Amino acid sequence: PGSSAPDSRPGERAPAVPLCEGGSAMTQGGAAADDDVRGEDEARDEDAERRRDEDEPTAKRQRPKLRGFEFFRSIGSPKTVCAPMVDQSELAFRMLTRRYGCELAYTPMMHSRNFAENAKYRKQNFTTCPEDRPLVVQFCGDNPETMAKAAKYVETQCDAVDINLGCPQGIARKGHYGAYLLEEGELITSIVRRMDAEVAVPVTCKIRLLKVGTENLQETLNLCYGLEAAGCSVLTLHGRTKEMKGQHTGPTNWEAVKIVKSRLNIPVFLNGGIETFEDVERCLAETGVDGVMSSEALLETPSLFSGRHVSQDQLTAEYLELAKIYDAPKSAVKAHVFRFLYAGLQTNIDLRAQLGAAKTLEEIGLAAAAVRERRSAERAARGGVEDPERPDAGWYRRYRNPLGDLAGTAVTRAARKAAATAAPVASEASAPAEGQAEAPSGDGGTDVGDA
Repeated sequence: PGSSAPDSRPGERAPAVPLCEGGSAMTQGGAAADDDVRGEDEARDEDAERRRDEDEPTAKRQRPKLRGFEFFRSIGSPKTVCAPMVDQSELAFRMLTRRYGCELAYTPMMHSRNFAENAKYRKQNFTTCPEDRPLVVQFCGDNPETMAKAAKYVETQCDAVDINLGCPQGIARKGHYGAYLLEEGELITSIVRRMDAEVAVPVTCKIRLLKVGTENLQETLNLCYGLEAAGCSVLTLHGRTKEMKGQHTGPTNWEAVKIVKSRLNIPVFLNGGIETFEDVERCLAETGVDGVMSSEALLETPSLFSGRHVSQDQLTAEYLELAKIYDAPKSAVKAHVFRFLYAGLQTNIDLRAQLGAAKTLEEIGLAAAAVRERRSAERAARGGVEDPERPDAGWYRRYRNPLGDLAGTAVTRAARKAAATAAPVASEASAPAEGQAEAPSGDGGTDVGDA
């Protein structure tokens, strides 16, 4: 078991030849006049086809498709990875994490059916830029044909496409995707096989443990063997089951991930239980995995992978600048700022209410600046000494070590609910999914699925 996936597979189609750039072909001296007309007609046809292709699956790349460790080495053997987080690992946030040591980033999860059928959905949910590499685009779904069709739209704009098999939220159960497909081995291997055969870039998978405990690992191992044989090039394993989420998250089983890594012949990333840069280093040393993926800790502290301390106020200011450059959705911006400034907002509930009421990027920026000024004044009053009762960060540990006045939190929640009744705030309407908090609230949101 665990044999490496072959470099070619039955039924794999040869890459399509992309349309050439440029205008009509020049006629040679003495060519008939009708050749000129034919050349102009062909040029017009090519131009029309290029315009049609702007909203159709792009042609495959003309280069051999790398898989497994060959692919992993081709993108620089990344060890620090930004997780796919619905509405949160958008372009501006990815660029901030790359600034601080992130070597590979995933897009937010996108629904394959919507992406394959709706041009507006594609435009709203997928954005990238030349500096946003290496990049993995994640899709969810349960139909092999639809998953492949969706992935083909991005195959020339990313380095790999990922299948979400790890989302533990109720919305995934209702939609029949994510971790609720883990026990349907034949279905998910058929999805991998179809995508690997038809998409020009490698296919990766993100899964969870099927059962708790290292002694119950065989089902997870069997699934991993099947995914590898079907064409999965990189496997990310979250060391928790789908039942372990929110306030019932529990510890990550690094030992189980270590065993899976030792049995496979493709790169394995570990997800879960990463809070500090020291955790990253310890995880790599203890498990032997090829990379470490973070979501919750990175959401609060995008500088995590740098090993440097950067204040939450500074990270917020940098993110807001990137949000302007890359036109980040306002709902995503507000959610990020709530997490970046969680600790400060828990002790400055008036500013928390100000941020909650903000409707524009400028208003969000004003609320963030007010938090920064107030905390700076508080530090100055203490002679520059940090107050252990007022830490710089705290959202990652919000369940274990809640900050602030819980009574005050209840009051602001009631006020926010009343305000929302009169003028709903869009950022408080999204449903939770893998690697994403629910709509940001005064206490910084709820669970993120992948801690």
